[in-house]
Amino acid sequence: MSLKTRGIVFATFFGSCLVVGLLVAALTTDNWVESGAKRINSTEAQGRIHFGLFSGQKHLNVAYGWRQHEVNVLAIIRDEPDVISYWLWLGTAIGTGLGALSGAVSAVASVLKSSSASKKTGTMVVLFVSNFISGLSQTLSFVCWLLQFIQYLKHNVLVAEDRQLHWYSTGLASLGTSFYFVVAGLIVVIVNIILLIVATTMEKRERSRMLDPPTDEKMQGAIMLY
Repeated sequence: MSLKTRGIVFATFFGSCLVVGLLVAALTTDNWVESGAKRINSTEAQGRIHFGLFSGQKHLNVAYGWRQHEVNVLAIIRDEPDVISYWLWLGTAIGTGLGALSGAVSAVASVLKSSSASKKTGTMVVLFVSNFISGLSQTLSFVCWLLQFIQYLKHNVLVAEDRQLHWYSTGLASLGTSFYFVVAGLIVVIVNIILLIVATTMEKRERSRMLDPPTDEKMQGAIMLY
C-alpha cells in the first residue's frame, strides 16, 4: 500500500474511535427521550421527565416546588409493559452495544492495515465487515427506538401512579440527545465505508500498474538508453 492509501485507511481509525465514543455516551446518558408533563385542571403544575436505556429522572412540581424522582427503566419494563416495549428496548440496547463493539474492532483493524509492516489482505476484509456490522447494529438501534417512541413514548412516559394523580405527557415528548448520538455514529460509519472503498480502489490501481507489462515505447526507450 502507498503512503496515501495507508493514510486514508488510518483516517477510519479516528472515525471508529468517534463511533465508539458516541455509542458509549448513548448507553450511559439518560436522554433517549425527553418530555414535559402537565396535570389535568391545573395551570401551575409542571413536570420534566428524561430517561435513557437504564435510568433517568423525573421532576414534578405541583405548585409547591420541584421534586426529583429517580426513574428505573428496567422496573418500568417489568411492571408496566404498556409504557415501554421490552423487545424494542432490547433491540435498541443490543444494537447500540454491538455497534460500539464493532467500532472498537474496526479501530484496531485500521491501525494494523495502515501499518507499513502489515501486508495481509484479510485485514481489509475485517475492516469492511466490522464497519458493516456496526452500521447494521446502529440501524437496528435507530429503528427500534424510533418505533418505541412512535408507538409508546410519544403518547405517555409516565407510570400508572403518576397517571392516577392526573399527570399526562401526551404530545409533550421528544427524542433526546442520546438517540441522536446513534444517528451521528451511523453517519460516521457510512463515511468510514466510503473511505475504505476509495482506499481499496486506489490499492487495486496500484497493483494493476505494478503488474502491467512494459509497452513497446518503454522497451524502445530502454534499448536506446542501453
